[in-house]
Amino acid sequence: MMKKTVVGLVVAGAALIGASPASAALESYSPSGKMGAWTQVNDTQVAVESHKTGTKGYANYYRTTDPSAYYTLWNKTGIVDNRAYSNIGNRVTQLRACNWVPDNNDQCANWERG
Repeated sequence: MMKKTVVGLVVAGAALIGASPASAALESYSPSGKMGAWTQVNDTQVAVESHKTGTKGYANYYRTTDPSAYYTLWNKTGIVDNRAYSNIGNRVTQLRACNWVPDNNDQCANWERG
C-alpha cells in the first residue's frame, strides 16, 4: 500500500511540473474589490465579474494585436457573481478592473502586466 502512495505522489508531481502555469493568468480587482477581472484560455479571453449587488463595472485590457489601443469589457448587470466574457483573440498583455461611478471618476485598479 505504501508503494502505491509514493508512486501516486511521484506521478502527480511530474504532472504538475509538466503543466503550463495557471498562475500566469492576469488578475485584477477594483480598489474596493467590487469588480474582479482575469484572463483565461491562455490569456486570450477576459472575464469580468461583479462581487457586490448593484455594482456595475468593466475591465480594460490590451492585446498584442494593437499595443496602443485598449479594449473595454462591461458588466452592467449589478448581479453578484455575474460574469461577462470577451471574445477569444490575441494574447492579453495588460488588464485592470474598474467600478463605474456615475458622473464621477471611475475607480480603477493599477494595470497588471503579463
